[in-house]
Amino acid sequence: MDTLRPRAGTRIARHRRTSVTMGATVAGYLSSRGLPPRAGAFAVTDTGLVFRADDGSVESYPLVGPLRTAGGRRWRASTVSLAYLDESEGRTLYVFRLDAGVFQTESPGALLEVIDRPEWVDSVASREWGPDQPLVPAGDTAAVRRVTRQLAEGPYADTLFALFGRPARTLGQVGARGRRAGRLGEYLAPRDSLALDPARMTSETQLRHTLAHELGHRWQARAPGQLATLWRGVPGIRDQRRYGHGSVTEHQAEAVAFAVHFLQATAGRTAEAESLRLLEQYDHMVPGTGLIARYLALQPIYARHPLRDALLRGERE
Repeated sequence: MDTLRPRAGTRIARHRRTSVTMGATVAGYLSSRGLPPRAGAFAVTDTGLVFRADDGSVESYPLVGPLRTAGGRRWRASTVSLAYLDESEGRTLYVFRLDAGVFQTESPGALLEVIDRPEWVDSVASREWGPDQPLVPAGDTAAVRRVTRQLAEGPYADTLFALFGRPARTLGQVGARGRRAGRLGEYLAPRDSLALDPARMTSETQLRHTLAHELGHRWQARAPGQLATLWRGVPGIRDQRRYGHGSVTEHQAEAVAFAVHFLQATAGRTAEAESLRLLEQYDHMVPGTGLIARYLALQPIYARHPLRDALLRGERE
């Protein structure tokens, strides 16, 4: 049985050292901005935390925020915290929150020491968080249309349309009401139309994820019985801050987007055991991802996927 323990940091703090070795690394899986996790490792440096993903990409996170003053007190908030422990199947998964990211690991090492704020942390240079750079400038309608059209006419969208069908209307832009509601994308079942808002996204990965998520809603609208049957017994999303928590419909759409991302990311010749461990991490973040991935692996578009047989074996088991 899974247990979530938000206050676990208090229980284990007494056993930590008060210093951290520069360059110490912690292997695990990082989910940045709600996107699916990537395998890699964090390194502790005197300027912050540096995540080097197995795919070669690098991301940096500050250890502490800028100096603040409140009520005559000067303080600097830590940017890393232990959110909870997830204990299941005889293992303990440590879930950390960082600025716009969530990191999961079974061997937390130096990260536990960092959140205990050893003295040297206060000597680290402060960093203000810069504004996010949008995929296209806000208000640039021509750029929005260009980016949306390129996505809709590309091979990634072709894969999604083969899986979930093509909406009756051309991909459009999220309207004023949707933007006020904070939506990055929306699917309108009565019109069978799908809209995106690239001006509020920061990467092509986020744009693709949103398209997959909204086509997940199209699947819900077109085949509710099929998806409901597949979904039996799937637990809710554990993390209260992850999109889809507390909403079955949004949870299902996120599982669809996560499953598609997994299948696309592992479409090259990858190690089977490593890939299936990665899928476990997807499932920890968004339960039901593995179930949807196994269903999608049955579809003709993935007939030659290198993990197809392994996924179908898992389904039979």
